[in-house]
Amino acid sequence: MMNINRVTKFAAATVLVFMLSACDLFDLDINTDPNNPAQASPELLLTSAEYSIAASMAGGVNNAQMGFCGLISDFDSWNLFNTTFNGFWNSIYAGPLKDLEGIIAASDVDRNNDGRPDSPHYLGIAQTLKAYVFATLVDLFGDVPFSEALQADNPEKPIKNPKFDKDSEVYAACIALLDKAIANLALGSPVPVRGDAIYNGNAARWSKVAHTLKLRMLLNTRIVNPGAKAQIEALLADPSKLISAPADDFQFQFSKLVTPDNRHPWYQDVYAVDENGFGYILHQLMVEMLEDQDPRVPFYFRRQTTTVLDQTDPSQRNTTPCSMTVGCQYGYLVLNNNVRQRIFGTTDLSASQIAYLAGFFGRDRADPAGIPLDGALRLTPGVYPAGGFYDNPANVGSSVRPATPNAAPGGGIFPILMSYNTLYYHIEAILAMGSPGDARALFETAIRRHIDKVVSFSRAADANAIAPSTAAIDAYVDKWLTRYDNASGNNAKLNVVLKQLWTSSWGNGYEIYNAIRRTGLPNTLQEPINTFSRNFPLRLPYPQVELTLNPNAASYSTVVYDRDPIFWDR
Repeated sequence: MMNINRVTKFAAATVLVFMLSACDLFDLDINTDPNNPAQASPELLLTSAEYSIAASMAGGVNNAQMGFCGLISDFDSWNLFNTTFNGFWNSIYAGPLKDLEGIIAASDVDRNNDGRPDSPHYLGIAQTLKAYVFATLVDLFGDVPFSEALQADNPEKPIKNPKFDKDSEVYAACIALLDKAIANLALGSPVPVRGDAIYNGNAARWSKVAHTLKLRMLLNTRIVNPGAKAQIEALLADPSKLISAPADDFQFQFSKLVTPDNRHPWYQDVYAVDENGFGYILHQLMVEMLEDQDPRVPFYFRRQTTTVLDQTDPSQRNTTPCSMTVGCQYGYLVLNNNVRQRIFGTTDLSASQIAYLAGFFGRDRADPAGIPLDGALRLTPGVYPAGGFYDNPANVGSSVRPATPNAAPGGGIFPILMSYNTLYYHIEAILAMGSPGDARALFETAIRRHIDKVVSFSRAADANAIAPSTAAIDAYVDKWLTRYDNASGNNAKLNVVLKQLWTSSWGNGYEIYNAIRRTGLPNTLQEPINTFSRNFPLRLPYPQVELTLNPNAASYSTVVYDRDPIFWDR
């Protein structure tokens, strides 16, 4: 029998001969290199855009919003500069937005003259992602270049210095873009979508993203838009069109590979290096989760030490949290009797309890002290959402610091817009706007949905992760439902709901940052110890690179980030 490989080669050679004989070699375009096309394919552009969006959004800007809201120490003192977000601004415009514009240009053509785009699903996905990015830029900065953006290499009319469009106008344009995306995604497509790292080309799920993004934007504008209530209720009336189940979650899955290193930004800070480079997790989040016996604790956090610092040793005492600061509420948790009482119900702890609590090493909000050499002591992000290690509460050895870099599982996620977020939008519409629905039932579902997401992701990522018992989850949920029931009035109930959203915002600061600006809730967060006389950031400061290089940005140099709100923040 002839070898299969030889048969294949023979057949391929035969086909090649027939192909060559069928065409005129003198008609070949010798100026076109098929290996170096002038235009990247939509498949490659989509993969690049999705990764770039996730990497940009899940990193420094996300950390800043979590810091603004008292979850981690990044910018928790609210002290920002015009140079702080230069890199984010440049990368988001030059990278994913430019890639998405390329997909739209290539897909929004009608070569068949049938009144529809040739690649409606590529087009709808790109329009959805473009609307998501620009709406997020408005939420962060206010007015931004939109209508003239991404036109620097336009052969007919290049625009090097785009004008800034009003934030409310960009929002309206993004909602219109989402409507176009929904229409395109509903069409049958002769071109299958490849390169989609989020939904593998599933148009129905992308349509749910577009509908849910529209819901989020309308909720943001509910105070300034008289027509928002009716539109919000129309969207909520048909959950099948929204991200309403975990299978629909809009999330980006990062890689596990070391090279190229496309892992979660938190993983790169903590688990890819010899010395932890993550900042501080703030004490309020730790204490309240421990006090409530939150089942997500060992999934959120990874302890690095079980040793209590010796307060008689000056070098160790100076490394102790809040040892150089006046006004701390929590301080060094393991030595704080108030904290001991809150968490364990006694100040007289066992050796294992002391060893466990010693690992919860962080900062009070906006502690202005310097940063000692405590990277190996700080509590770090765990398996959710960074793909790090699960923290077994039973592990009370001399140290729980991972021995080598890159030993953790990897494969973290950026939870962009999830089914539990849709539930929180619905609850807010009920309590703040009087929309129909059972807010309490939705609240219970939202808590359970998030816990299930954290546990299911973590157990798939780290084989050592242990699922909490049903009794532990039920007890936790009952505590929060009791708080909800005891709250007097809808605003007080919303305060309870958004405090749970605050706890559930580990890994995504965008939702809680918008909620705080939209509602002023939750109002039970620790006050910053030191804010450098700055107020809560109402937006991000405009990047200096844009203020310097774009003449159309000159007037925005007078915008003050903690004084001037964006259009929907009232």
